[in-house]
Amino acid sequence: MNLLEQFADYTLSLQLDDIPPDALDLAKWIVFDSIGTGLGGYQRDLGQKAARYASAAMPGEQATMLGSGERGSLEGAAFANAVMIKILGMDDSHRSAGHIASQVVPVVLAVGEAYGSSGEDMLVAIIAAYDFSVRIGLQVRAAHRARGNDLKGTLGAMTAALAAARCAGCDRETLINAVALAADLASGTEQYVYEGGPCDTKDLISGFASRNAVFALRLAESGFFGARGALDGEYGYFSAFGDGFDPSAFDDLGQDFAILGTAFKPHGGCRHTHQAIDAAQAILQEGALDTSAIERICLKTYGYATRPSFRVDPNPPARDVAGLSIRVSTAVALTQGSAWPHDFSTWDDPEARHLRNLIDVGIDEEIEASYPDRNGCRLEITLADGLTRQAYLPNMKGEPEFRMTVDEMRRKFAVLTRDLFDDARADRIYDICSELERLADISALTQICNAREALPV
Repeated sequence: MNLLEQFADYTLSLQLDDIPPDALDLAKWIVFDSIGTGLGGYQRDLGQKAARYASAAMPGEQATMLGSGERGSLEGAAFANAVMIKILGMDDSHRSAGHIASQVVPVVLAVGEAYGSSGEDMLVAIIAAYDFSVRIGLQVRAAHRARGNDLKGTLGAMTAALAAARCAGCDRETLINAVALAADLASGTEQYVYEGGPCDTKDLISGFASRNAVFALRLAESGFFGARGALDGEYGYFSAFGDGFDPSAFDDLGQDFAILGTAFKPHGGCRHTHQAIDAAQAILQEGALDTSAIERICLKTYGYATRPSFRVDPNPPARDVAGLSIRVSTAVALTQGSAWPHDFSTWDDPEARHLRNLIDVGIDEEIEASYPDRNGCRLEITLADGLTRQAYLPNMKGEPEFRMTVDEMRRKFAVLTRDLFDDARADRIYDICSELERLADISALTQICNAREALPV
């Protein structure tokens, strides 16, 4: 049995009773958080553009788009919602496989609605997808980045196809072919982080992956076949996008649930800047800080947060990529007190520009030695009078070791959706997500995310 067949059998055999409560709770939070970030992204120009494009180019009545409530084809809704979820950069993250939800959640929402799937189907599909994505991502991620690939576009397409097939109730052969076909639709590079001009692919890549996953599912359902060795064949995914693989990494399927390593983002910008934002906020909580009196800022963290160069660029080319820089994010947090997506509009103000060029970024040997188990930082600010302000955090907020609280997750949702609807609708969405395993039809969730209609009684 090859690896794809092994994953198919695991995915189809997984049942709700097999899943520990903490893993199930995280899957619910992923859905709730993704809807919130998607509704936030819907309010941006690119979110509106994605919804308009999907309505015009991929029309239909199969699935609902977040925010507008418009309906489109499976491909259209999956594409538009994935783009929306990714725009703010506040979607979930995982140390082994990056950002997974922005490809998976739009697909299970669209497929689940079209196929009449239950909340239980949706949750099991998500958890199986994380087991797939994290184990593969861990083995290819280093080679992936070195070659300029983006996991969201390559691994994301296959992961979302697996989730789509499980959520749709497909048989073994259809699921295998859906993932295998998605492997040959996999693409996406990280060139966008180096572009100074207009470039939307940072967010479109998730849309491509979700759309391709649905396309692969429909091809498989129509009788098309993919390569059985799409993953571990001589010229399969591990060879094309990585440097081989360790089969033993998949021996613990059903015992160690990868979703438990999921982190949620309390701030905007790249996840590898959040430890610095947390430290800046910790310093500000100790008392007001006169930023004009700052002479030097020393920031030490793990090495991965400093590579490639865009992660430490004090002068990025545009706002769209400014949040990827730890120097910019630290400056925004120090000047604004927070780093919500709207705070990054100040990234190039004179005060922030001055501070980001004062920051000396280095590697903390203690944190580096224990990365990825630790992903925090040390921040030291030296003032003109010689006094210093310091903060040390072993892990950034939102990580498994430092979870966001229920109140913090709900506040994030409220901040991102406050211009769309009132607390009553946000509370209703939260209530549905909290009991997803009892939801008979996913449509009850997707239809309530329409900001243009009154809340159903």
